[in-house]
Amino acid sequence: MQDDDYKILSLLNEEQSFTKAANKLFMSQPSLSYRIKKIEKEFGIKIINKVGNEFNFTAEGEHLVKFSNKVLSEIQNLKSSINEIHEELKGNLKLGANTNFAIYTMPELIKQYSQDHPEVYMNMTSGWSIEILEQLENHDIDIGILTGEYDWHGKKMLLKQDPLTIISKKPINLKKLHEQYRIVYKSHQNYNTYIELENSISKSINEWWEERYDTYARNISQVDKIEICKKFVQIGMGYSIVPRSCILDEDTFYTKDLKFKNGECITRSTWLLYREEALNSDIINFINFCKCYFTLDESSDK
Repeated sequence: MQDDDYKILSLLNEEQSFTKAANKLFMSQPSLSYRIKKIEKEFGIKIINKVGNEFNFTAEGEHLVKFSNKVLSEIQNLKSSINEIHEELKGNLKLGANTNFAIYTMPELIKQYSQDHPEVYMNMTSGWSIEILEQLENHDIDIGILTGEYDWHGKKMLLKQDPLTIISKKPINLKKLHEQYRIVYKSHQNYNTYIELENSISKSINEWWEERYDTYARNISQVDKIEICKKFVQIGMGYSIVPRSCILDEDTFYTKDLKFKNGECITRSTWLLYREEALNSDIINFINFCKCYFTLDESSDK
């Protein structure tokens, strides 16, 4: 039997029609009948009993169909195994990033990196910064991208400083901001509450607010997702303060970066963290790519 003969018997049994089987095999019906006769001659048996347009497999024919299905299944398993071996030979980079970075910055970053390194398989997870740090410490990921200042005893590289920005549906007047309703963006807090508070946007905003106003903000709602926060602002419920990197080109907000009275811009640092002892070519290539992508210099490494 030839390789195609297994497909012929399997499809003929599945379709129960010479016409349908021939169409799927891209061959004529006479050619299909000829191949059946060749198989019958090879084994010296009758495979099919045909009466008019109907047919059925003989006992020997059913045995050959079962054998053909088994061969085709083994061939498919072989191809899958070879493909898995091939994939294992490719690079595999496990990357974790805080949720906002993963949503607003990571897609374009990974797109460009993959264009330069199509041989590297990217396995990415996202979550709160403290969760990404824990994954890195537990060796679940190779590289972690976090926003905020966390204790890390490995190597780290500053990727960017992200300004905190007021967003509003109407023009922003800082002198009257305390009279306006505010949508509070406050990220989820887990059991590491103190660490998360120290790194939260709320802490930076509170310091800016207390320097400028002697009254409480008129908080009307609190959400833990940037996109929800932006939706509330978009429908005119009030203003909010979010990282500038979360504002897209198509957003139609009025914006104003937060600055202390001395002119210092209030920003949040985003870091790339990795273990020096775990360095391999894929990790080094990604780190070097990020240096170029964010136009960094050697002084940003610590």
